[in-house]
Amino acid sequence: MKVLYTSPVFKNVDGTFRQYMVPVKALQTYAKRDAALLQMSALGGIHAQPTKEFMAYRKVMMSAKRKIERESWFCEVV
Repeated sequence: MKVLYTSPVFKNVDGTFRQYMVPVKALQTYAKRDAALLQMSALGGIHAQPTKEFMAYRKVMMSAKRKIERESWFCEVV
């Protein structure tokens, strides 16, 4: 079963937040990944210094990404 998830990170061309259909089991993992991405963006995004704080958020984001791939919890853009 899939549910509608609105990403707080990724946007459409018109500026609205992108919506996805994600598996129910994956909802928490997608939310955790996006929360980490928001924090990383606030610290400077790809141009941020690799501080302990930034690397901790990166670790959370990469862990969530790997879990999504490992469990085949891929989303569908609405």
